[in-house]
Amino acid sequence: INWYQKVYPFCDLFLFHQIKEVLFRQLSVPYHVNMEKTLRWKYKAKDTNMYMDMLVLDECRYLYDWMPSLDMFYSGMMDIERQFSFRFILDAVAKHRMVYNNEFFYGTASVSKFETDYVEKVLSVRKNII
Repeated sequence: INWYQKVYPFCDLFLFHQIKEVLFRQLSVPYHVNMEKTLRWKYKAKDTNMYMDMLVLDECRYLYDWMPSLDMFYSGMMDIERQFSFRFILDAVAKHRMVYNNEFFYGTASVSKFETDYVEKVLSVRKNII
């Protein structure tokens, strides 16, 4: 696939492992942790500190359902507008996962991580409860 590499419109180059990853996940039912909605608490039970996290999971079906199937991937991604949309969605998913699991979707930056409105998501600090 010619990903319009003459212009380099993105921060990172699109690599084969990213295509393989999203095509595999399109056939399965993956869940991604929504870092912004995750809640975390800590409390003391007698003498032991206890920790509790409530993870909100997202299927990200907007990415996987919109993406062309394996046999149509080549022709589907030749359209530059579709490629832009795909790369921005992939970057958003990667920025949610970056802190707790960075081995998947590595190198998918469409927007610099130093942009203040588009930074990676981090887990919130645990709140003390009784």
